[in-house]
Amino acid sequence: MRSENVIEQIFFRHAWLLFIFATCLNAVIWRWRARKYISADPTLAAGYTRLIRGWLVFANLPWLVMGLGILFGGVPTIWHYLNPRNGPVVLIWYGTVVTLWVASIYWLFFRRGAEILIAHPGLFNLPSDRPWVLKGYFLLCLAGGVAGLLMMILWDVPPPR
Repeated sequence: MRSENVIEQIFFRHAWLLFIFATCLNAVIWRWRARKYISADPTLAAGYTRLIRGWLVFANLPWLVMGLGILFGGVPTIWHYLNPRNGPVVLIWYGTVVTLWVASIYWLFFRRGAEILIAHPGLFNLPSDRPWVLKGYFLLCLAGGVAGLLMMILWDVPPPR
């Protein structure tokens, strides 16, 4: 096996760790951005903490499921997650993603999530300070995710060799 193939195999077997790192780095950036809003209104501190902790748990969940599938579930690389036909562990990953989408819809629409995000500026570059605009923006992004999911389900893409 060529050294490039070994490096690719190592990278694509452990890229989920890079995804976790990026998610955690995003949380650090959010905490840094929140400082000026917290200094202006200290009552926002608990809300920022709750939002950032929630982000760390829920945004890392797919990557943890992916990593466990690679380490213990017989899934060779992250490429195998692009096709739901690659086994039950991959299906669990898809289920995790869809469950997070449903939970996000519930939180944003029925638990005042949009209002909470607007009340805590600096985490996202929101297109507006109106909850209905944020909800519409979320639904547009979700439609892109659903379209991508459907493409992965309908296309039988083999993983690279």
